[in-house]
Amino acid sequence: MGKNAIIKIIADKIGGLTAHKILVKYTNKPESIPHMMSEIENYRGIILDYLTEFNWNTNDKKVIKEKALQCLKNELKRPHFNDVRFPIEEADKLIGETLDEIFE
Repeated sequence: MGKNAIIKIIADKIGGLTAHKILVKYTNKPESIPHMMSEIENYRGIILDYLTEFNWNTNDKKVIKEKALQCLKNELKRPHFNDVRFPIEEADKLIGETLDEIFE
């Protein structure tokens, strides 16, 4: 797979990972938290596997962030987020924090 395809996959997984972080923080169903934490770790493992395939420059990270933010916004429109009250203006900040964790 080429770098652009990997960027798309990584961005999608970062969007999903961040969505699960939001669910953990803002869920109305605390019984779901252990499952969501497991999903977060699964996403993280998949992302880290893909990260080893290329070297990542500042522009790559910027593109990943933009695509991940769009993936997160799309994820937040799904039905299981209907009862979650999340301030959307925090999305960019959370994506940035997730990227920092992943690329450290």
